Amino acid sequence: MDGWWVASYVVLWVLVVILCFVVVSLARQIGTLHLRLGPRGALEVDDEGPPLGEAPVAADATLVDGTTMTIGGPGSAQVLLFVSATCHVCEQVMPSLGVAAKAKGMDAVVLSDADRLETRHTFAKRRLDVPIVAGQELIAKYRVPGTPYVVVLDDLGVVRAKGTINNLEQLEGLLETALQRSREQRHAS
Repeated sequence: MDGWWVASYVVLWVLVVILCFVVVSLARQIGTLHLRLGPRGALEVDDEGPPLGEAPVAADATLVDGTTMTIGGPGSAQVLLFVSATCHVCEQVMPSLGVAAKAKGMDAVVLSDADRLETRHTFAKRRLDVPIVAGQELIAKYRVPGTPYVVVLDDLGVVRAKGTINNLEQLEGLLETALQRSREQRHAS
């Protein structure tokens, strides 16, 4: 009778070890599947941010270096990236903003939710090739729900795309969406 108990314990332990290997291999497969699916598109919610297809009133903004520029209105297409000084995702997205915007023929602007002195202090360390604005009033005007948030304006100042982004792929997808919507609008009129 003792032999049957020992055999059953050995069989149970063998099954537990096999089960552990199965769980580890399934976890690995889930990770591989997650990597293959890649990042999802930018989160574009209709109720957040400025309405699509409308042109917010152009506003003059003061850059951290003291010069002024116009945000919105007719002119060149603009990519507005709203950031926060304490946002780690914003830090990852900002360096690629200028390159991604130039590749699509757009001007990029970073708008911080801090005042001008704090914005200058926070972003002085970073070597960004885009203008930086202390845009507290613009954040309220554009109804930005959180950061990092992107609004893409076409050459007429009309909002063509908007959304919360987390990486370069989502930024590029949002820029491509804006270009596609601009082309569709031109063909329709």
